[in-house]
Amino acid sequence: MAFNVQKNGKSIPVTLRQLEKLGLYRVTTTSPYEKGQLTFEGVLFRDVLKLVGLEGEDSVALRAVDEYVQIVPREDWTEGPLLLATRQDGKLLTRRTQGPTRLIYPLKDYPAFDTPIRKPRWVWLIKTLESGG
Repeated sequence: MAFNVQKNGKSIPVTLRQLEKLGLYRVTTTSPYEKGQLTFEGVLFRDVLKLVGLEGEDSVALRAVDEYVQIVPREDWTEGPLLLATRQDGKLLTRRTQGPTRLIYPLKDYPAFDTPIRKPRWVWLIKTLESGG
């Protein structure tokens, strides 16, 4: 299981297989938390939101396994191709490598995303997605 979606009082599991059927994209970028250029593969966050029925929301809350929560506003996933990464350097993300999924902002190609407000939205070890409203 990749994560759960909390919707209408229910917890719906989403698997890596379901995610990767959406099609993998590759992003090479810098990270506010790691050194150098990093290469991630995963699915477009906006496609994930369509898959789980949250595409119409004004914002989405991502909760990590340590209960860290960030609200990602619609403008982030509509202004650029946010990536829900499932792989780094061709290998599946594990808990040890901050997986099985983590949200990546493509800073190299979209430098406008490199702001202090967006930096905390790089959520890893994602446990749940739900409406942010």
